Amino acid sequence: MVISKAYNKEELFSKIEMISIEKVENQVITKFGNNITKIANVSNRYEIFDIVKYLKDKVEIIESNFTISKYRLVIKGGQQSLQLFSDNVEIGGITFNKSFYILNSTDKSRRLSFNSGLHSEQFYCIGKAVSMNKKHLKGVTKAAEEASSGLNGETFNDQIESLESLVGHKIKFSKIREIILGDGDVPDINHRKFDAFKNSVRFQSQNLTESQRRILMRESKRLTSIEDDFYLDAFLVFRIYMTIFNRQDSHIIRNETERIMAITQWAVRNTILESLGI
Repeated sequence: MVISKAYNKEELFSKIEMISIEKVENQVITKFGNNITKIANVSNRYEIFDIVKYLKDKVEIIESNFTISKYRLVIKGGQQSLQLFSDNVEIGGITFNKSFYILNSTDKSRRLSFNSGLHSEQFYCIGKAVSMNKKHLKGVTKAAEEASSGLNGETFNDQIESLESLVGHKIKFSKIREIILGDGDVPDINHRKFDAFKNSVRFQSQNLTESQRRILMRESKRLTSIEDDFYLDAFLVFRIYMTIFNRQDSHIIRNETERIMAITQWAVRNTILESLGI
């Protein structure tokens, strides 16, 4: 079940209250209304989490600090997720919503997570200000409560400033490669991320030279050196990279946001050096 519509707290709460979770011996039974959506076998260490109370409490806190305009509630098997959309922010010609993401599972497929981030029609990114991702073991309830203790009107300030700092700056392609692949032994998944990024750049960037297109078409594992290095728009780089993960879970979005935001220091540095004629 997926409900995506304009925010109405009473209506949203009525849907949330239809979720019920109980543990019978070593089984967790999840229901939505009178329908059983999932039965999962768990260990004795598994801690039942009151997701109904948690969702309602967090909605109240968020509503007291932000103007919620829309919500998206998803109940699928043993997974329950809620996304809240709030105030608009424009950065580099892109309109974002301040958004909140809560994901829970009663089938061991996902950890409980609570994150905040900026959401656009093409992609979204998650910052560090409000972020929690924890297994359903002893202590999960305490961790979940502490995660939102600092939620206020300044929650998104650092993330907004970081994105604004990319607008009008540029970054070398070789430096982007270093940031996406990481240090030391590079896992295959990072090569795949870089290949996906290169393909998107190739199709979305204008005025690329033939040399640049050849570089972008070369497989990541074979691109051991970049002789004909070139610059890309830093904000475009961020947007293209985050679009790759648009359908991933919020904790993955958070990790990839942190990874690609490392371009900030290099983008600003490039502009400073250029102004000095270096």
